[in-house]
Amino acid sequence: MAAQSLLDPKALELLRMLDRDRPGAFSEFVRMFVHEAPDLVRKMEHAQVAGDADALGKSAHYLRSAALAMGATDLVSVCQALEHLENEDLPTEATDARFVELRRRTRDALILLLQEVPQI
Repeated sequence: MAAQSLLDPKALELLRMLDRDRPGAFSEFVRMFVHEAPDLVRKMEHAQVAGDADALGKSAHYLRSAALAMGATDLVSVCQALEHLENEDLPTEATDARFVELRRRTRDALILLLQEVPQI
């Protein structure tokens, strides 16, 4: 799979269209995502350790929504899986593996988005 396929070109184009009415809007959205995504991942990790599926689900939902808007479809899928866990699902090897995947997909999305806006 090519690295660029990790970002949905249609979503990126929609975001770039915002620059027509408000120059710099695309860069601003990327900047916000780059700033917020790692914080959301940390909140999700803390919620997992605390056994708080509700807090994990809320952060996963927010990150999933933001990733969808940014076209980071691979990140969307892992967030969706984490969004609907129950407390008893949190301390499992399967959930630990999902968090490894979450960190990898978040990193990949951030790198690719930063490449889309090199002036950040």
